[in-house]
Amino acid sequence: MTSGGFASAVPSEYRGLDLGILHRTPGFEAALRDFDVRGLEEVDPGYLSLLKSVLASGETRSRNLRARVAESQRFLRIDAYPIRDAEGAIAGVAVVTADNASAARREEAILRNLELERSRFDDYPVGSTDEDWTGARRVLERLKRDGHTDIPAYVRANPEILLDLVDGARIVDLNEAAVKTYNAPDKRTLIDHFNQAPDLSSYNQETGLSNIFVELLTRFFSGETKAVVEGWDKTLDGRLVYLRTSTSIMPGFEESWGWVLQTVEDITDRKEMEDQLRTAQERYELAVEGARDGLWDWNLAGNEFFASAQMCRTVGWGEEPRTMTGRASSAHIHKEQRKAARRALIRKLREGADSFSLEYRIEDRDGEPVWVSNHFRVVCDAAGRVARMAGSVTEVTARKKHEDELRAAKEQAELANRTKSEFLANMSHELRTPLNAILGFSQTIASEMFGALSNDRYKEYAGDINSSAVHLLELINDILDMAKIEANEFIVSKDLFDAIPAVGRCVRFMNERAARKQIEITVSIDEKQLAIEADQRMFRQILLNLLSNAVKFSDEGGKVWVEGGEIVDGYLEFRVGDTGIGMAPEDIEIALTPFGQVGRGRLVAQEGSGLGLSIVSRLMDLHEGNLSISSEIGKGTLVTLRFPESRLR
Repeated sequence: MTSGGFASAVPSEYRGLDLGILHRTPGFEAALRDFDVRGLEEVDPGYLSLLKSVLASGETRSRNLRARVAESQRFLRIDAYPIRDAEGAIAGVAVVTADNASAARREEAILRNLELERSRFDDYPVGSTDEDWTGARRVLERLKRDGHTDIPAYVRANPEILLDLVDGARIVDLNEAAVKTYNAPDKRTLIDHFNQAPDLSSYNQETGLSNIFVELLTRFFSGETKAVVEGWDKTLDGRLVYLRTSTSIMPGFEESWGWVLQTVEDITDRKEMEDQLRTAQERYELAVEGARDGLWDWNLAGNEFFASAQMCRTVGWGEEPRTMTGRASSAHIHKEQRKAARRALIRKLREGADSFSLEYRIEDRDGEPVWVSNHFRVVCDAAGRVARMAGSVTEVTARKKHEDELRAAKEQAELANRTKSEFLANMSHELRTPLNAILGFSQTIASEMFGALSNDRYKEYAGDINSSAVHLLELINDILDMAKIEANEFIVSKDLFDAIPAVGRCVRFMNERAARKQIEITVSIDEKQLAIEADQRMFRQILLNLLSNAVKFSDEGGKVWVEGGEIVDGYLEFRVGDTGIGMAPEDIEIALTPFGQVGRGRLVAQEGSGLGLSIVSRLMDLHEGNLSISSEIGKGTLVTLRFPESRLR
């Protein structure tokens, strides 16, 4: 049923308008009688809003209105047209009404959905708003009729249109979760805050104003029904929050969209965590890139091998990261080492190692061999099976080359040293035989065994020859002993002997030399017997070398002593001391090196090869013991020998 005519009454807010005489047509009156109502102004408050919109804009407006008749609801389609006088001024409004039964059924279903959503709305844990964007839609429709298709560009060029757009997109209601999200005192305050007009004085021509809002309007106007955006916003107390906003057209309003549901979720904590993770990832990638380590990850379940860009550059696979099968990943290993590398990997996995490293040669570069060190980390599943491996690849070509050079130099030095030691050891007979002849003949001449010498000077010369030969033999013996030690020709015998008589024999052997300098050698060992297991000849050589040094570097009338024989901290100790010229602490290490000579003047002038302490140190090592030296210039030296307690029987 349709009817046309002017509106029946003038609302108070329009009484200043010259509308002429308003009346209703008979068809309009019949429609009202049929609906059992006196006037549409009593049917739905939207009717007055419809009239206001037509009178204010001068444009045609349409709306679906409800009228309750008896116990049921009727839905009317209302079309309102402006009536203009001869001068073009609005003189009235023509209203056409029609029964809209099909729309009634559809809107009835929509209302049920709205009531259902409303029951959930207030208790929804995420901030939600009900918004009526009908007015904004009409503004966009008008712009489109005027030929403006790029809405965002038009808004940037004409920011004043935002006043109409914001005024046409009003927030009707919101829940308590939204109030908490924006830290507002109550609903009304937050609704008023959102519905206030924008400040156009802060408009930025470069970035635009309300870009997200305009973008949503444009997308919905083009047919989309849902949009999700994230961005920073301010709460009412000025705090910055990062929000995830989901805006959807209410079901049933897709064709003539206007009713919008929006949810707002505060994800500031998640955003900050993502930023921290991103920063950590960037820092990690920079560190890895700086270390020039290539990363890889092998998922055995999916047989997927991932290689980072740096690994690809290292092994010659290009500049970009790659994903391949596990079998294909071994292609970078040099063919001569591929099987050996695979066997080594399998052996490590069978041993249950969770982390290990393998070094192997990869394909040559510019004709030169290239080596890498691959560091593995193994991850097993709940059943103990290998599920994943990851690690890093580092090029070690320079290190391997340096190691090869060092190894070659070491082998060459060892060969030269072994050749020298073998030569000296083999020269033992050739050196000692003529010296023994010199010693024997010089001693025979000095003792005038075959008759008196015609001149005493010959006897003196024979004695000098004998002394020089003895000294030369001592030097040769020291050099030969050191050569044998370096050639590993010294074999430690397991002799069981009493150390007390052995010490006594060494002291008696040195007494004649000590007596020449009026030096007394004393022994202070409380034990009557010390049965030890050691090489008896080496034991005597150790003591003789130390006593010889003590006498040599002591002034006339000095003192030399041997003490100890007790267990100290798990070692059997013997100590040889003197009151000689001593050494500076920094010179002790030099004195322990072969041919080491320390100090100046009198110390350098003393006879000797400089091998005595070095030989003693090596002999103590062969007995699994050690020595320590305490010395002070002008006060003397104390050498402590430590044999393992296990050698005491």
